[in-house]
Amino acid sequence: MTSFREMGIPFRLFDAPVADARQYMGVRHCTTCAREGHCFNLSLNGSLVVRCGTCANEVALDARRRTGQVCGTCRTQLEFPYPDQNNIATCYRCLVDGKAALTKDTELGMIRHEDALRGITHGIPGLNRTDFELVPLDDDGWVGAKLPPPIMLELLRTPGYTSIQGENWLFCCGGPMIYVGRWSREKFSEMAPDRNGRNFFNQIVRDPIDGLWEDELHDKAEIYVFRCPTCLKYSANWDMY
Repeated sequence: MTSFREMGIPFRLFDAPVADARQYMGVRHCTTCAREGHCFNLSLNGSLVVRCGTCANEVALDARRRTGQVCGTCRTQLEFPYPDQNNIATCYRCLVDGKAALTKDTELGMIRHEDALRGITHGIPGLNRTDFELVPLDDDGWVGAKLPPPIMLELLRTPGYTSIQGENWLFCCGGPMIYVGRWSREKFSEMAPDRNGRNFFNQIVRDPIDGLWEDELHDKAEIYVFRCPTCLKYSANWDMY
C-alpha cells in the first residue's frame, strides 16, 4: 500500500499506509496558500497557525469551530480568516512549515499548539512516568509531561491515524514513536523475528485482554503499532467496536 514517502511527501513520525491517515484529503486547493497539492483536513481537530499582528506571537485558531482567539502574549483578539468555509485544508508544505497544527491525543495527555509552545502536555489525571519530567497542573490531580517544543511541534505537523475510539500516540526514549499502521495476525507473523506472531503480539501489545488475538475479539478490534525511532522497539495499543 502507498506511503507518504512514496508520494514524495514524507513524515518522519508516520510510516503507515496513506489510507491510515485520518486527515488526508487527496489533492485539493490549500486554504492558506491557495495552491493545489496534497492536503489535510484541519476541520478534523486541527488549527490554523497565524502570527499576531501586534506582537508576532504564534496563535492557533480552531479550524473546526472557525472561531477567533485572544493572543496569549498581548491579548489582541485575532479573528478566524475563513469563517464561512466548512472544510479548511492545509497542503503538505504549509503543514510542515508550521502554518497549521493537528492536535494529538497521546499517552502523556493531549498536545495542542499552545501546549507545544510551552513544552508541557495538556496532561491527564494521575499521570505517572519515570522517563519524563512531570508537572502538576492543578489541584485535581492533572499532571503534564515536559517535552522539548520542537519535538511536540513535529508531532502536530504529522497526520493523525484512523482509529475506532480515538488515537493514543505512544512515546519511547523521550519522544513520540513512529506510527507504522494497523496490524493483522498475518502482519504480526510476518514481522516477528522468529515468525511467531502470537509471541510477538504478546511482547508488544499493551494491556491485551483475553480473546484479543483469537477470533473471539480479533475481528472487533484494531491493533495500532508504533516503532521507536531511537531504540527501534515496537509497541502497540488497541481498541474495539
